[in-house]
Amino acid sequence: MWLGLLDNQHLDEVGRVQYARWSKYGDEAYNLSGLLPWEERVIADYYPSSCSILVGAAGGGREPVALARMGYHVDAFDSTPVLAECCRQLMEREQLPGKVFVAGAGRVPDDVDGQYDGVVIGWGGYMHIPGRGNRVAFLTALRRRVAAGAPLLLSFFCRRERSRRHDWIHAFARQVRYLRRSRDPVEYGDTLASTFDHFFTEAEIRTELAEAGFELFDYRESPYGHAVGRAV
Repeated sequence: MWLGLLDNQHLDEVGRVQYARWSKYGDEAYNLSGLLPWEERVIADYYPSSCSILVGAAGGGREPVALARMGYHVDAFDSTPVLAECCRQLMEREQLPGKVFVAGAGRVPDDVDGQYDGVVIGWGGYMHIPGRGNRVAFLTALRRRVAAGAPLLLSFFCRRERSRRHDWIHAFARQVRYLRRSRDPVEYGDTLASTFDHFFTEAEIRTELAEAGFELFDYRESPYGHAVGRAV
């Protein structure tokens, strides 16, 4: 019902409010806990040592701090101001170089004007962007900030082509938005629990990356859905 009653801008606001309420993402112990094993594998396999990395959906700083400690040159951004400030303060306290920006939801901040050797989108951040067109625009903005060959890491919930659960959600929410005459369509795979989440198939990830100037290079559904694209 709420997925049908809320438009994309409201879903973005729900995400910001929810992440600001979750104490975990501002917790110092969590943000100093380092990368997850699957993240470590991706970084070791695809990101050259000491390269520059732009981290989006950085939250309170777990990924930026871990990467900076590994010797990478890191800048970061997040759409939740309180978490972006946590990230900035933590990196400053740990004496780690790098800038931290606040961005609009699903956007790359205008202040990010340099070129980077790679991009990492924080754990699950990509799936919170409602609307395929908005996600492709986000990736396109990132593509302008890297050279050909640069890696991009995304992570997300996965789904098969169809399921009864997603059939029901899509049909009900789409009808509610139709009755409201909303301009924002509900897409198959959209859900709303604590936050808006889009569940992806491999084909969706591949085509969204391709439209933005990346090729899918590595796709895995375990232990958590993630994909590595390469700028073309």
